[in-house]
Amino acid sequence: MRVRCISCGQELNLDHGIFEDYSGPVKCFSCSTMMEVKSTGGEVYSINPLAVFETKGSSVSLTEKRIQKYILI
Repeated sequence: MRVRCISCGQELNLDHGIFEDYSGPVKCFSCSTMMEVKSTGGEVYSINPLAVFETKGSSVSLTEKRIQKYILI
């Protein structure tokens, strides 16, 4: 399964078995953007930007708008 980075458009290859039923972070190795990717049965159904904000020594992860157009078929 392949997806495009939501920031730079770089194609990411997620063909490893771990991504078959996956919900979690994926890092673009081209621009270092962090994304939350969700897949079931080897098909991606959601890619969201993963923003990390530092607040008084602790980090809080927030996901934003769902982006479907970056899923490659």
